[in-house]
Amino acid sequence: MTAQSDVHTALMARAEVMASGLSIDALWPRKGGDVPAGEYVRIYHLPNDDRAARLAGDVMQRQGYLIITLVSSLNGYQAVTEERAGLIVGYFKRSLKLTANSTITTVTSHTVRPGRQEGERWETPIWIEYRSLS
Repeated sequence: MTAQSDVHTALMARAEVMASGLSIDALWPRKGGDVPAGEYVRIYHLPNDDRAARLAGDVMQRQGYLIITLVSSLNGYQAVTEERAGLIVGYFKRSLKLTANSTITTVTSHTVRPGRQEGERWETPIWIEYRSLS
Protein backbone atom coordinates (compact mmCIF):
# COMPACT_ATOMS: atom_id res chain seq x y z
CA MET A 1 0.00 0.00 0.00
CA THR A 2 1.05 3.60 -0.51
CA ALA A 3 1.28 6.21 2.23
CA GLN A 4 -1.72 8.02 0.72
CA SER A 5 -3.87 4.88 0.87
CA ASP A 6 -2.65 4.27 4.44
CA VAL A 7 -3.87 7.75 5.43
CA HIS A 8 -7.25 7.03 3.83
CA THR A 9 -7.48 3.63 5.52
CA ALA A 10 -6.69 5.09 8.96
CA LEU A 11 -9.28 7.85 8.60
CA MET A 12 -12.00 5.51 7.36
CA ALA A 13 -11.29 3.00 10.14
CA ARG A 14 -11.78 5.74 12.73
CA ALA A 15 -14.97 6.88 10.99
CA GLU A 16 -16.27 3.29 11.23
CA VAL A 17 -15.51 3.27 14.97
CA MET A 18 -17.40 6.59 15.29
CA ALA A 19 -20.44 5.36 13.35
CA SER A 20 -20.58 2.14 15.35
CA GLY A 21 -20.05 3.90 18.69
CA LEU A 22 -22.82 6.42 17.99
CA SER A 23 -25.11 3.81 16.36
CA ILE A 24 -25.54 6.04 13.33
CA ASP A 25 -25.90 4.91 9.72
CA ALA A 26 -23.10 6.01 7.39
CA LEU A 27 -22.85 6.47 3.64
CA TRP A 28 -19.33 5.76 2.42
CA PRO A 29 -17.69 6.94 -0.78
CA ARG A 30 -17.95 4.45 -3.64
CA LYS A 31 -19.92 1.93 -1.58
CA GLY A 32 -23.35 3.05 -2.76
CA GLY A 33 -26.45 2.12 -0.85
CA ASP A 34 -29.84 3.58 -0.10
CA VAL A 35 -30.18 6.85 1.81
CA PRO A 36 -31.41 6.01 5.33
CA ALA A 37 -34.80 7.35 6.38
CA GLY A 38 -33.49 8.63 9.72
CA GLU A 39 -30.38 10.48 10.80
CA TYR A 40 -27.12 9.47 9.12
CA VAL A 41 -23.65 10.73 8.21
CA ARG A 42 -21.93 11.02 4.85
CA ILE A 43 -18.19 10.38 4.95
CA TYR A 44 -15.84 12.04 2.46
CA HIS A 45 -12.03 12.21 2.36
CA LEU A 46 -10.61 15.37 0.80
CA PRO A 47 -6.83 15.04 0.51
CA ASN A 48 -4.80 18.17 -0.13
CA ASP A 49 -1.58 18.52 -2.12
CA ASP A 50 1.36 16.46 -0.89
CA ARG A 51 4.51 18.47 -0.21
CA ALA A 52 8.09 17.60 0.53
CA ALA A 53 8.68 18.01 4.26
CA ARG A 54 12.22 19.27 3.60
CA LEU A 55 14.13 20.48 0.58
CA ALA A 56 16.30 17.36 0.71
CA GLY A 57 14.92 13.92 1.41
CA ASP A 58 11.97 11.73 0.54
CA VAL A 59 9.69 12.54 3.47
CA MET A 60 6.35 13.90 2.31
CA GLN A 61 3.80 15.90 4.26
CA ARG A 62 0.27 14.83 3.48
CA GLN A 63 -2.63 16.86 4.76
CA GLY A 64 -6.29 17.25 4.10
CA TYR A 65 -9.75 16.82 5.58
CA LEU A 66 -12.13 14.10 6.54
CA ILE A 67 -15.56 15.64 6.01
CA ILE A 68 -18.39 14.10 7.97
CA THR A 69 -21.78 15.56 7.10
CA LEU A 70 -24.46 14.97 9.72
CA VAL A 71 -27.83 14.68 7.97
CA SER A 72 -30.97 14.93 10.09
CA SER A 73 -34.63 15.79 9.77
CA LEU A 74 -35.89 19.36 9.78
CA ASN A 75 -38.25 18.85 12.71
CA GLY A 76 -35.57 19.06 15.43
CA TYR A 77 -33.88 21.79 17.40
CA GLN A 78 -30.47 23.18 16.45
CA ALA A 79 -29.19 22.36 19.96
CA VAL A 80 -29.81 18.66 19.28
CA THR A 81 -27.79 18.86 16.06
CA GLU A 82 -24.97 20.71 17.83
CA GLU A 83 -24.91 18.06 20.56
CA ARG A 84 -24.73 15.26 18.00
CA ALA A 85 -21.97 17.07 16.07
CA GLY A 86 -20.04 17.42 19.31
CA LEU A 87 -20.28 13.67 19.88
CA ILE A 88 -18.89 13.07 16.39
CA VAL A 89 -16.02 15.49 16.99
CA GLY A 90 -15.25 13.61 20.21
CA TYR A 91 -14.01 10.68 18.12
CA PHE A 92 -11.48 12.94 16.38
CA LYS A 93 -9.81 14.86 19.19
CA ARG A 94 -6.90 17.15 18.35
CA SER A 95 -3.55 15.29 18.40
CA LEU A 96 -5.24 11.89 17.94
CA LYS A 97 -2.81 9.60 16.13
CA LEU A 98 -4.24 7.07 13.68
CA THR A 99 -2.04 4.34 12.23
CA ALA A 100 -2.33 2.16 9.14
CA ASN A 101 0.68 0.01 8.29
CA SER A 102 3.62 2.23 9.26
CA THR A 103 1.94 5.54 8.37
CA ILE A 104 0.84 7.75 11.26
CA THR A 105 -1.88 10.32 10.62
CA THR A 106 -2.48 13.03 13.22
CA VAL A 107 -5.73 14.96 13.67
CA THR A 108 -4.77 18.64 13.87
CA SER A 109 -8.17 20.34 14.27
CA HIS A 110 -11.89 20.08 13.71
CA THR A 111 -14.59 22.56 12.79
CA VAL A 112 -18.36 22.20 12.91
CA ARG A 113 -19.55 24.33 10.00
CA PRO A 114 -22.94 26.04 9.89
CA GLY A 115 -25.77 23.74 8.87
CA ARG A 116 -28.14 24.31 5.99
CA GLN A 117 -31.35 22.93 4.59
CA GLU A 118 -31.00 20.54 1.64
CA GLY A 119 -34.41 19.46 0.43
CA GLU A 120 -36.26 17.96 3.38
CA ARG A 121 -33.09 17.48 5.48
CA TRP A 122 -30.71 19.54 7.59
CA GLU A 123 -27.01 19.04 6.80
CA THR A 124 -24.21 19.97 9.19
CA PRO A 125 -20.68 19.53 7.80
CA ILE A 126 -17.91 18.64 10.23
CA TRP A 127 -14.37 19.14 8.91
CA ILE A 128 -11.61 17.07 10.53
CA GLU A 129 -8.16 18.33 9.50
CA TYR A 130 -5.21 15.91 9.50
CA ARG A 131 -1.51 15.82 8.73
CA SER A 132 0.85 12.93 8.06
CA LEU A 133 4.59 12.70 7.47
CA SER A 134 5.91 9.66 5.62
